[in-house]
Amino acid sequence: MANSILLPSNLEAERAVLGSMLIEASATDIALATLRTEDFSDADPRNRLVFEAMKELHSRKIPVDAETVIGQLINAKKDEIAGGVPYLLELVNTTITPENINQYVEMVKEESVLRQLLLKANQIIEQYGKGVPSVSDFIVEANNEITKIAQQRTVGGMRSAQEVAITVENMIAEKMNADNRGVTGISSGYRSLDNFTHGWQKGDLIILAARPSVGKTALGMNFAYNAAYESKVPVGFFSLEMGAEKVMERLIASRATVPNDKIQTGFLKSNEQVKVHAAVQEIATTNLYIDDTSDSLLGDLLAKATRLKTMHPDLGLIVIDYLGKIRYQEKADLSQRQQEVSYVSTALKSLARRLNVPVICLAQLNRNVDQNEDKRPSLSNLRESGAIEQDADMVLLMYRPDYYTNLGISTKTRGQRRAAEHGEEDKAQEQNALSPEEREKNGDASDTEIIVAKNRNGKTGTIHLLFTKSYSRFSEPTPDYIEKQAAIEYAATTGTNPFGDDSND
Repeated sequence: MANSILLPSNLEAERAVLGSMLIEASATDIALATLRTEDFSDADPRNRLVFEAMKELHSRKIPVDAETVIGQLINAKKDEIAGGVPYLLELVNTTITPENINQYVEMVKEESVLRQLLLKANQIIEQYGKGVPSVSDFIVEANNEITKIAQQRTVGGMRSAQEVAITVENMIAEKMNADNRGVTGISSGYRSLDNFTHGWQKGDLIILAARPSVGKTALGMNFAYNAAYESKVPVGFFSLEMGAEKVMERLIASRATVPNDKIQTGFLKSNEQVKVHAAVQEIATTNLYIDDTSDSLLGDLLAKATRLKTMHPDLGLIVIDYLGKIRYQEKADLSQRQQEVSYVSTALKSLARRLNVPVICLAQLNRNVDQNEDKRPSLSNLRESGAIEQDADMVLLMYRPDYYTNLGISTKTRGQRRAAEHGEEDKAQEQNALSPEEREKNGDASDTEIIVAKNRNGKTGTIHLLFTKSYSRFSEPTPDYIEKQAAIEYAATTGTNPFGDDSND
């Protein structure tokens, strides 16, 4: 490729960088913190030689100026091909001001990244010409290589505390004037959860974890739809385990409040047909996009998310169901699964920051959670890798008491354990059994705890949502329900009757 087209370069910026380094010591520190010798083009080989000499001097803690640089070039016997003293003086005389060093460095870096991308594209074409055993592996590897190069574009400049403080003050003023009820990101659709999160924040990786069949897919789907419908932003939903049609059936059930099985079988009453049609019309107004590629490769997923962001610059949220189904390479090595999960987790965090979009990724909890005395999960129960907890800005854990009841697993509350110690376990169990009766008034809704176990930028704690499994729908409990549920939990703890019946005293 180098012989067929002229590779990009910016010789003026390169010379401005070198001239600034010869004039100002701070410019040398800035340039050497970002640039490499390879960032200088072949268009004028002298620039590389001069920069290499400066880098050598700096590593030996020798001040960089015209005299020391020419001395280093002479010692390396490269002074003549580097242009000698005349070229160094030219660099100094043509530099307008070293104060613009950050701009000069960024211009050089931009051209360097573009050259690398063009050369890498040529290598990819040549590799394809030699044969591709696996198309999927070839695409993933090519995408990874290009992503590594593209990430070099970020040239971090130091910003003064004054500049950052004023920026933040302006942001605070905007939020104070906005009628957002404390939500500064994309609303989850649940006010109690937004009180903890203030909405999904740009660049954040959020992990939503639960045991199988607790309802994490339904909740992730609810989050996605709430963002698309209520916040009116484009949303990407990656379903690696379920086909798009099945996802849509659940979504229609949720919006229409018609049982899933009726939608699957088509046995709908006339009023239910009306509700389903209305739900479909409502869903059709959103910018919700579903990808149902099963067992997706990481590179493919990253590429699709990036393309969606390109098509919709205002992309508001990405939801991925789920982490355990993402593969780093075509042929999975189970012995390296923990390392793979770690890599995937880090890549998803990088994706969130690069696209400046919140990414919610569903994950499974390991079986060790069943060994916990009250079955409530903790961060240590995240499956396969501690890197998930490390990379995530927020971790939400789901706990549904009736999940264990349905499995026939004992889930004694603290009140029940205390009652057992005093020989009153039967009474405690009888009182706890009142809870399903209250839930029966809400269809098959069951109380679900959403535990905010990690929140890098806010508080942690627990909120309650009602999960109606037949509708795949999560909703906020009514004040009346919350009051009665609190009474039941108080009764389980104290051994009293929640409804004032003295017969149990």
